[in-house]
Amino acid sequence: MADPVLNQRDAIRNIRTFPQLIKFLRDELEWPIESDDFEELTFDYTPEELGIDTANAAKIQEIKRLRPLSAGQPWGIFFVKFEPKRLPVVALRRVLSRVVLKKRASANSADRAAWQADDLLFVSNYGEGEERQISFAHFSQHADKADLPTLKVLGWDNRDTPLHLDDVAEALHQRLAWPENDRDAENWREQWRSAFTLRHLEVVTTSKDLAVRLADLARAIRDRIQTVLAIETESGPLTKLMKAFQQALIHDLSADDFADMYAQTIAYGLLSARVANPAHDTADAVATHIPVTNPFLKELMETFLHLGGRKHKERGGDGIDFDELGVSEVVELLDTANMEAVVHDFGDRNRDEDPVIHFYELFLKEYDAKKRMQRGVFYTPQPVVSYIVRSVHELLQNEFGLEDGLASIVTWGDMAAKHSNLIIPDGASPTDPFVVILDPATGTATFLVEVIDVIYRTLLARWKRQRLTDADQRVAWNAYVPKHLLPRLYGYELLMAPYAIAHMKIGLKLYETGYHFASDERARIYLTNALEPASDDNDQREFETVGACARS
Repeated sequence: MADPVLNQRDAIRNIRTFPQLIKFLRDELEWPIESDDFEELTFDYTPEELGIDTANAAKIQEIKRLRPLSAGQPWGIFFVKFEPKRLPVVALRRVLSRVVLKKRASANSADRAAWQADDLLFVSNYGEGEERQISFAHFSQHADKADLPTLKVLGWDNRDTPLHLDDVAEALHQRLAWPENDRDAENWREQWRSAFTLRHLEVVTTSKDLAVRLADLARAIRDRIQTVLAIETESGPLTKLMKAFQQALIHDLSADDFADMYAQTIAYGLLSARVANPAHDTADAVATHIPVTNPFLKELMETFLHLGGRKHKERGGDGIDFDELGVSEVVELLDTANMEAVVHDFGDRNRDEDPVIHFYELFLKEYDAKKRMQRGVFYTPQPVVSYIVRSVHELLQNEFGLEDGLASIVTWGDMAAKHSNLIIPDGASPTDPFVVILDPATGTATFLVEVIDVIYRTLLARWKRQRLTDADQRVAWNAYVPKHLLPRLYGYELLMAPYAIAHMKIGLKLYETGYHFASDERARIYLTNALEPASDDNDQREFETVGACARS
């Protein structure tokens, strides 16, 4: 007896056109299609009717909607045919997102059919000659994530290559066959939607597995951004965001470097938020765990995330699409990962090291090992960091007579009054602090976080000797941080991703100490090259308006 799945595999291999697909749906999946005439079975739509921009409309040969095949059919089924050349999935996703989020403008009320996003099935046809492909696509909307509709495609993997036909044939046979009872709309929805789940993968429970998977998705985001920039107009959302970076600070930023920066920042920013609060979903936690110590980073991540969300588009925004870039896949990976187990696994291997900081080296090794070597991204072991920072702290105490060491708020004027031979250097004011901390290659702020820890413990010990209550100590610390800590804490970093992580780590460290972030005072960590000539921070301040520029 012939294997029905094997028969379908052979049939799928021969499908190149919509009419051939219609025949397959009728004969193999038992769709109640009564005609072989594809034109007779469908309504015509134009790209302009659906509000698709001119650039993408030029790539579309036709858009058709299949006429309802039963009275209670909840699904809207669209066929989209692209011009006869190979197009990346990122372009396909942009067109489909336009289709799904728009209602058809028509004077004929009978044609004004509208569906929920997850009641739509899209079938696309593109490619050249014998290489033409058929893909099924569906927007999945999680009940608790109204801002994150996810496009799931049957027939393609997340690197824009076809899945094995065996898997497609099995999914079609088991899930996209016509339902036995087409009057039960809810069961019908559940059956067809089940065809569009991501491939079943083992839940991530180790730091190594998470690094590999996250790096793979980050590479995919980077590649997709490069593709989008190549097809976008000058007013496209990603192009506008890249120009904002170029104008504000990184004047020679290339499209490849922008794509790399975006991918790493998004992937690692979401990871940091997830690790910071494993009990919350990533998208919900990220906004609350980006520290106010860096208004630029907070604005940037919100821009990266919410320009791509449904809420922005409902307000008429022409935003970055989560689905076409694959950001939603990062969110889904992190939300389904057993983050407590990941952090525990890392702790078992590296008990004295911070998982978020150290994880970046592992992530970059998987993401781009060559770039890691070129840029010198290597993690300094925590015992080494602790020794160096505490040695400086003790040196200030013993050699300079500063009882509080790194925590000292003594000024140059104070030191000059005590030491008659001390000359205040040019550019310094007598009211400037004598102890200023600068890390010229700050990376992920390993040293600066250790400095904060030493300062906090030093002050805590002094306040306890002064018999301050716990409440008084908290008040004193929240007064000290914006006035005497953050203004003395400097770091320079050349790479965007470590720069973003550095701010996140400092914010998380301050949060752990009980700092309430009641002040707008920021940490002086700058995205710059320590080997370039000195300048003021005006460019940095302008850089912090990048997010606002991109939204305008």
